[in-house]
This record gives sequence, C-alpha cells and structure tokens, in this order.
Amino acid sequence: DQLEGLLERVEIKVMSSPGDLEAIRKAITSGYFPICARLQRNGSYTTKKHPQTVHIHPSSGLAQVLPRWVVYH
Repeated sequence: DQLEGLLERVEIKVMSSPGDLEAIRKAITSGYFPICARLQRNGSYTTKKHPQTVHIHPSSGLAQVLPRWVVYH
C-alpha cells in the first residue's frame, strides 16, 4: 500500500509483471543500484556506487552460477 501510494503521488502508472522475470530483475537492480555489483570478464564483480572489486563467497550458491548482476547486503 505504501509503495502504491508513492507511485500515485509521483504519477507513475501502477502495473504488474508477474510472468516477466526480466522486468522484475531490472526493477530490483535499478531500485537497489547503490548496492549492486556487475560481473567483470575476470570473474570478479565491481560495485557501482563506489567502484571496488568484490567476489562472491565460495560457499554461496551463486558462486557456481556467476550472474551478470548481483544485489548484495
């Protein structure tokens, strides 16, 4: 309800994309841009807000997948 109210206040159309995983991924990545990192050719990641090299922990399930973007905490 809070998010819907904010969208209405800034006149952004409220719509849903339950089957469009790419749109959902883009929304999450853009919303959490300050805590995103992008995969580099050497297998490491570079954070976007304050560029620095980071790595996925070897015990993480993502360590085998290496997605193009990650949102971290």
